[in-house]
Amino acid sequence: MRMKIVFSILIGALFLAVLPLFNPGFLPTHDGEYHMIRFYEFETMLRAGYWFPRWAPGLNSGYGVPLFNFHYPFPNYIGAFYHSLGWSLSDAFKLALATGYLSAGLFCYFWLSKIFDKFSGAVGTIAFLFVPYWFVELYVRGSVGEVIAIAWFMLVLAAIEYRNGALVSVATAGMILSHNILSMVFLPLLAGYMVLRTRWYLGYMIIGLGLAAYFWIPALWERNFVVGLNVVNFREHFPELFQLLIPFGGTNFSQAGVPDGEMSQQLGVMTIVVGMFALAFCIGEKEQWLKRLIGGSLSLLLLVIVLMLSISRPVWETLAALPLLQYPWRLLAVVVPLAGLLAAYFGYRLHSRWIGIVIAIMFIGFSLPYTKPVTYAPRDDRYYLSRREFTDGTSSLGNSFSTVWSPWKSSRAGQVVDVTEGKGTATVQSQKPLSIWLAADIKEDAMMRVNVLYFPGWNVRIDGKKQTIDYKKDGTVSFPVGKGSHEISVLFTETPVRVGADLVSFACLFWLICSTILKRYYAHSN
Repeated sequence: MRMKIVFSILIGALFLAVLPLFNPGFLPTHDGEYHMIRFYEFETMLRAGYWFPRWAPGLNSGYGVPLFNFHYPFPNYIGAFYHSLGWSLSDAFKLALATGYLSAGLFCYFWLSKIFDKFSGAVGTIAFLFVPYWFVELYVRGSVGEVIAIAWFMLVLAAIEYRNGALVSVATAGMILSHNILSMVFLPLLAGYMVLRTRWYLGYMIIGLGLAAYFWIPALWERNFVVGLNVVNFREHFPELFQLLIPFGGTNFSQAGVPDGEMSQQLGVMTIVVGMFALAFCIGEKEQWLKRLIGGSLSLLLLVIVLMLSISRPVWETLAALPLLQYPWRLLAVVVPLAGLLAAYFGYRLHSRWIGIVIAIMFIGFSLPYTKPVTYAPRDDRYYLSRREFTDGTSSLGNSFSTVWSPWKSSRAGQVVDVTEGKGTATVQSQKPLSIWLAADIKEDAMMRVNVLYFPGWNVRIDGKKQTIDYKKDGTVSFPVGKGSHEISVLFTETPVRVGADLVSFACLFWLICSTILKRYYAHSN
């Protein structure tokens, strides 16, 4: 009876929490419109046959930009999938958020019910899904990458408990490909969890890193070729202690101080409550592995709180990795699974399960007001694709993202190719997002410019011979052409570093498939 009640509460609360994501209308979030344009560009590349895009050909006023070489790709696959089925970009964005949120809840239940029991797992899942930061992610920030990365993180935890190494690898890779910044937080936590539960799965996590190597190795290696990857000053985004403890909500960006209408950065009242009760139970806990798990979780929660406050600024100044997180309050993403774990433990140790149901209801009650976002009238694709502020930007804050050789191109070129010096003509024979074929008739030695932003990987061949690119003048693909008639190809290819990273990913995938098949074969034989 009590199981049916708690599951009914869970389903009903979930319906209320995600209802705005299925209603018509536009959700004005901090990152949402950036993601919609990324979905469109990513889908353009997929339709052209590029399954692992690195380039966004239509952005930067048509000059293109290596956006997907650095910005997490996996959410774009989900968004492009929904858009390809006929939903608008706005609806595809909302459906991607819903996919991440609901999947995270499902994986959380698998995880917690395996550690404890089904009832405690359900109570913990409700707590997990109704930490206020979820609704900042969904309805204020619109950070689809973080939402989906949390879902993958929960799947890794569940896969560890179910002793599924292959799933640990796949989910680890999915997490990295969903949000590379948040993954830097989650990976050490997963390593610690594996040490506590079973060290064997550390190897599978490393394989997961290898599966995603095609993305993160070039992103790290080539980061010095671009600007605007991190334009956030973390010093301006430390929340005050009362902001972590007292419920409040707004839709504005976080800033230094406490401006009116600033987005919520609270831990959640019920997170604090179950944390205190979990501490009381943990002191007398007799099962040593559970005592270590809950004790470690409470210690982590305290550490996260300290790191989000300005008193930890010297630590942020000292550790080079921390400023890459951009926002200290981003560590609230760690509070989300911790709240679920502590609530499940609290429910597990209670003598009366009715108290567990009350706790679940209170989690919902304190967070439900945040599930009513601001909505505007529906916006179809034409709204975005007809406006230069979307189509001609670089899908970054202030159009700050570009190469070190060229700032954002604020105006479109008149044509694909120009003869900038000398005499001659050039015509486009065929063109795809990453390949342009030209026929040139040059009367005297000339310089030719293809109006594409230069980045390592662009190559020019004249009559089959590789030609040196001069990109220092304006950051585009420029090259000399001798007198005569020529066939010219301009192609974007994988660099040696990218090829090496691709091979690492392929080797890890091959190993994972073969080891899984062999393991099942031996299990069946014995």
